[in-house]
Amino acid sequence: MELITQLINDLGNFIFIPLIFLIFMIILGRPIAEAIQSSMKVGIGFISLSMVTDFMLGQLQPAISGLAEKTGSSLNAIDVGGAATAVMGFGSNIGALVIPICVGVNIIMLVLKITDCVNVDVFNLHQNASMGAIVAVYSGNLLYGILTAGLFHVWALIGTDLGMKQNEEFFGLPEGVSISHPVANTYLIFAYPFNWLFDHIPGINKINITAESIQKRFGMFGDPSVIGFILGILLGVAGFDWGEPYSAVISSLQLGMYLGAVMILLPKMTSIMMEGLVPLSNAARTKLVKRFPKRKINVGMDTALIIGDPSVVASALLLIPSLVVLATILPGNKVMPMGDLPMLVFYIACMVPVFKGNIFRTWLSSFVLFGGGLYIASWMTPATNEAFINFGGDATNTGVMYSSLDPSANPFIALFAGASHIGIFGYILIGLLLVSVGYLLQKRKKKLVNL
Repeated sequence: MELITQLINDLGNFIFIPLIFLIFMIILGRPIAEAIQSSMKVGIGFISLSMVTDFMLGQLQPAISGLAEKTGSSLNAIDVGGAATAVMGFGSNIGALVIPICVGVNIIMLVLKITDCVNVDVFNLHQNASMGAIVAVYSGNLLYGILTAGLFHVWALIGTDLGMKQNEEFFGLPEGVSISHPVANTYLIFAYPFNWLFDHIPGINKINITAESIQKRFGMFGDPSVIGFILGILLGVAGFDWGEPYSAVISSLQLGMYLGAVMILLPKMTSIMMEGLVPLSNAARTKLVKRFPKRKINVGMDTALIIGDPSVVASALLLIPSLVVLATILPGNKVMPMGDLPMLVFYIACMVPVFKGNIFRTWLSSFVLFGGGLYIASWMTPATNEAFINFGGDATNTGVMYSSLDPSANPFIALFAGASHIGIFGYILIGLLLVSVGYLLQKRKKKLVNL
């Protein structure tokens, strides 16, 4: 099993996920030529998205680092980013167990009708593995880490069903396709109470800033590429060294153009993946309708399908400098956000439809959630650092501790770490709570269908 998880980690999502797609399409009876072509498009879509997000990280890094220096940061824990946590997760002692555990959880929940999702986003189970590994180190109990990984998947599947209709309608996803990304579905659940709260706060309930409203009101200046250009210049002004004004101006203009390009390229890269996804979606829906005639079974996919929306990208770009500044002024915080900042598009994407594309609400709620998450990450820093050193970090990097936004700032890691102080009974209570929520959501969905 360890060999399998190592292979998955080495292949990466742009090979492993298309391979899963290929197998699924063959099982669903699609012609081999169609299966190969669709799988290739999915893989190319992942490569394209990775190229654009890596490019964005490379261009943002100097400005982010400069902004951290200007704010006088002396934080001793660095957010190392999603790629490092994936290596740590799959390389941990839970990495070898996470896939069979989560597949088993999915099957049981389908049989018990607690979820209607069939998850094919196997690569992102590294988030479950890394969270489980950190909780295992924190608690000193491997069983608690395993339960963490499994129960986090229970929520991911419930969250998939919860957000499916809104994601489908807002992002125009093919029918029967849902988002099962664990971290994105974590923040999804918080979007609902925040949206209710914003509706009841005078003044804030009148603010409705969407990509469409900006373009309608400001014309050319509301174009996504122009928004990216302006945000890039502002980030450059805030982060670059103005001791040499000429270089700072040039660098700021370049960063603006780079982020303008990202705003245009991300949706186009997503469309490539969608081309490969549609045949699988149609085939799966046809088979699943026959197999489950009274249920709307959906296929759970990565957030990569929806990150190209301008409302998602604009919210994430506004969040980046906000979190860097916040990290330096929060009393008691130990963690400097860094590697995961360009990945914020993946984490907040499922919140956007709940706010109906309102960039202000998405930014403000994310700012509060990740601000609180910095305290969670600070609490988890010793365990996170130990997990990285044991399973994938560089122990020679003295003076700096390893941390992350994903998963160390995740509210669920706080829940599971807290449960470890109660013992096995705490995890049983969490499991019963999650199952009850899933059951009630299914009952409510069935009632709405019958109306």
